[in-house]
Amino acid sequence: MFFNRITDTRWAAGLLIGGLCIVYVALPLLIDAVFAPNPYFVQLAQLSVVAAVLIAVGYHVPLLDNRFSAAAPRIVVSARSFHVVVWGAFVIFLVITFTTAPSIPIFSAISGANAADLSLERGAFLKARVGLESVLIYISTLFVAALLPYSLALLFIRKSQLRFILLLLFLAYSLSFLQKALFFNVVLPLLYLAARNRNASTKRILGVVFGSGLLLYLVTLLAFGSPEDNALEIGGGAVTGGDFFGASFLPSNPLEHLLWRATAVPMFSASDTLLVHQEQFGGEPLWGATSSFFAGAFGLERIPMERLVSEYEWGWNDIANSNALYVTEAFVNFDWFGVGVFSLFVGQSLRWFRRSRDEAFKSLWMIYVLAVFTSGLIGTLLSNGYLLMFAMALFVRLGKPTRRPAPPVPLP
Repeated sequence: MFFNRITDTRWAAGLLIGGLCIVYVALPLLIDAVFAPNPYFVQLAQLSVVAAVLIAVGYHVPLLDNRFSAAAPRIVVSARSFHVVVWGAFVIFLVITFTTAPSIPIFSAISGANAADLSLERGAFLKARVGLESVLIYISTLFVAALLPYSLALLFIRKSQLRFILLLLFLAYSLSFLQKALFFNVVLPLLYLAARNRNASTKRILGVVFGSGLLLYLVTLLAFGSPEDNALEIGGGAVTGGDFFGASFLPSNPLEHLLWRATAVPMFSASDTLLVHQEQFGGEPLWGATSSFFAGAFGLERIPMERLVSEYEWGWNDIANSNALYVTEAFVNFDWFGVGVFSLFVGQSLRWFRRSRDEAFKSLWMIYVLAVFTSGLIGTLLSNGYLLMFAMALFVRLGKPTRRPAPPVPLP
């Protein structure tokens, strides 16, 4: 079955490499050759080719395969305790977040707010928090990117009675502030489980796919706002269009917006990262300064590269960021050496998804691939919680501790 194969972890490295070759190699080279010559498009393609090759190398190295054998010693953690701690902490987080939020973006969208106001509200919901509340965005990212998808997948595998209630809670939060990326963190693990379930019919899986697509479109429609409120009016006509492969493009409808965000934005955000790095820092390695963790650990001045790229593209905004794939993050920080090391690690980590016996962990592979395809590896490991997930995959087993038989009593 198609969905069974396409969601299999054996395809993880191949799909990531294919995506790199299409979006970050073929597309920029085509635009450079046919439409608008751009040396940073060519540089992006060169970096991505090297990354693709080294992902394949890292994926085929059996470095830690022994950690996934049945005999490998592991720390046993109670699954029940894990779920209680994760979801209990998440509920506390929800109460704090919603009671302190100035507004709830989805309610404003339903009430007819325009896209500009909704953008400000989405930023104020988490990103613009100050003081102690500024940690809420990091807590949110840890929950929605790794812990909740993993826990929910495990609950579905074990057919917990609470699985649908918790699914609705997770989904409601993901949609509450109109962040479309969070929607995938809900859907992709469940799509994996449905495709791997031999009892699931093709019709049911197609229903999940088309239902998810419809919901994504509705969220985009709400975030897009009404055309009469959003478009610039000049002489009575709405101004849309522009360079599709640039930040100046103005989508005319939600479908066009989705297509632009899925293809053009990742590509030109990556090339613009290389441009900003060259123009503002002379192309010199930043040695981890783009990461809050490395900047703090090594006493470096924090360089908000994603915000500087956003400033170049759309003007300065205190909360706006332009994320780019992990390859450009590796290059601006550690040059070609960083691209090599990061790519080998990405390939090796995708092998862990394939070798693992934990189906809940395996169900996260599409979220992980999407993260490194559109954002940095350092943030994916630290802020998104995948360093924790990999540590659990390698050294932890959720379940009940096995009782050792009592030693025999010696005969007198």
